[in-house]
Amino acid sequence: MATTPNPAPANRQLALTRPLAFIDLETTGLSTASDRIVEIGILKVMPDGRKHQFYARLNPEQHISAGASRVHGMKDGDVENSLKFKDITPRVLELLADCDLASFNVAKFDLLLLQEEFRRVGVEFSLANRRIIDVQRIYHAKEPRDLTAAYKLYCGADHTNAHSAFEDARVCWKVLQGQLERYPDLPNTSAGLAEFCTRTKQGRFMDSGRWFEARGGEPHFARGKHSGRALREVAETDSDYLDWMLGEDVPEDTALMVALALRSRR
Repeated sequence: MATTPNPAPANRQLALTRPLAFIDLETTGLSTASDRIVEIGILKVMPDGRKHQFYARLNPEQHISAGASRVHGMKDGDVENSLKFKDITPRVLELLADCDLASFNVAKFDLLLLQEEFRRVGVEFSLANRRIIDVQRIYHAKEPRDLTAAYKLYCGADHTNAHSAFEDARVCWKVLQGQLERYPDLPNTSAGLAEFCTRTKQGRFMDSGRWFEARGGEPHFARGKHSGRALREVAETDSDYLDWMLGEDVPEDTALMVALALRSRR
């Protein structure tokens, strides 16, 4: 019989031996290679519990995409008189000099984009000897997102016959009914649900890895060497790249989009 781990004490605290900086960026878009920062926030937590805060709104020196504006609410005119990244570089370097780093999806987005910003001003921002803590990975590891977990969440029952084909199909139907009851804004037609599953209200396709965005009603790469190209086109011309993605640690929803594109081609 499986045992349940003892719950952590209610007052359990993070034990730090060096500062830990939580970083979040709002940007002009989703490409870590070409998009820029419009807002940066840093919370530096010291081993003794003291905290240092830093916040800046920046002029990215390029257009803020409509999709990005729908997410964070900022447009070109809101930041045209703001500081540029080069103006805050010394302060950010000083703040992060002795820190380990943390954020949500930090390794695949925020740090890559931040390093590009430093590179543009001729500064190397090294990650050597830093511990990188991705809160998203912890969340995905500790909170199962399979059908059994969904059945428990939406239906309040245990899926005792998982991986039996018919039982999985039946449970999936029950989960969808539970989702419709829980989320009043969720469409209740097949057409509406299919549209919801394809893209978000912000125009981005449903991939938590931020690999794709909606353009012309279909997913296009938002980063990587195929940035700007349609996923369908890449499946036709460079399927090896998609096979490589499936071998990497990409989120499940991202992998599903890639796998479906490959399956349509084959």
